[in-house]
Amino acid sequence: MKIDRLLNLWLLLANNPSGFTVRELANRFDVNIRTIYRDLEALGTDLEVPVTQDKTRWKLIEGYVLPAIPLTVPEALNIFLAARLMLKYSNRYDPNIESTFLKLSAVVPTSLKDEIRKTTDWMRGLPKKEAYLMNLVKLAEAWMSLRQVKITYQSLGAAKAIERVIEPYFIEPAASGHASYVIGYCHLKKDIRVFKVERVVSALLTAEPYTIPPDFDANEYFASSWGIVVEDEVKTIKLRIEDQEMVRIMSETVWHPSQVIKTQKDGSAIMTLTVTDTYEFLSWILGWGEKIEVLEPPEIREVIIETAESIGELYRKKRK
Repeated sequence: MKIDRLLNLWLLLANNPSGFTVRELANRFDVNIRTIYRDLEALGTDLEVPVTQDKTRWKLIEGYVLPAIPLTVPEALNIFLAARLMLKYSNRYDPNIESTFLKLSAVVPTSLKDEIRKTTDWMRGLPKKEAYLMNLVKLAEAWMSLRQVKITYQSLGAAKAIERVIEPYFIEPAASGHASYVIGYCHLKKDIRVFKVERVVSALLTAEPYTIPPDFDANEYFASSWGIVVEDEVKTIKLRIEDQEMVRIMSETVWHPSQVIKTQKDGSAIMTLTVTDTYEFLSWILGWGEKIEVLEPPEIREVIIETAESIGELYRKKRK
């Protein structure tokens, strides 16, 4: 949208005193040169932003500063880290994340502003998935405007995508899968379902309104899950950690809100978790190899043993 582009152009010029050529701006905003000329004119006449031309480069008049936004150092750092996390988990270029960084850079100290510039420059070299970004925006619009959205969705293992009408209740990122998920009511299944955004082929916003149930709380919905997958049965799981360095690693990190770690007399530790035994959780245990031993419940211990034996057999076959 033009107003968003004008704001981002304003912020970009404010944070780059040396300015840009019209060609550089056109490439950055993925528009033609004529559009940039109109935007530069609109900045000066409509928004009264003092834009000037220095030979071939466009910049803001020296000494001009953006209106101050009250933001403490911890607040600015939190926004910066949150945007960095989003970037790390997605590993793709997202113009919305870049826009967030641009707005943040207008109200932070110079040292952090330099890091933001480096991040946005580096991010522009990442792959860009237009369809994913478009679908995510449509789903977010549906959620925020409380309007049903018609999606074409291809479930894992499905031969083809099918059409569904859903009512988004929440959008959740999952670092473990480097993906985003929509939780909402599915008219096809007549129940709450979780949809991976990357599997949405297309999304169409409808005019049909909906209401999120007052008793739905995403924090409670995911409380017992290890990641994004939600199961009905919650189990108490006990793990033994004997390696001293591993004990410290486990103690330094809050892996799940339910975790309790008790150090034993011999220096080992027992970690207790109250979670659902999803594929994500079992993969996390297996990822630590021999560093973590499942004590309880016996059925999970057996699954880990059988999986470890299968892995060993696979590599023994490859060695022959």
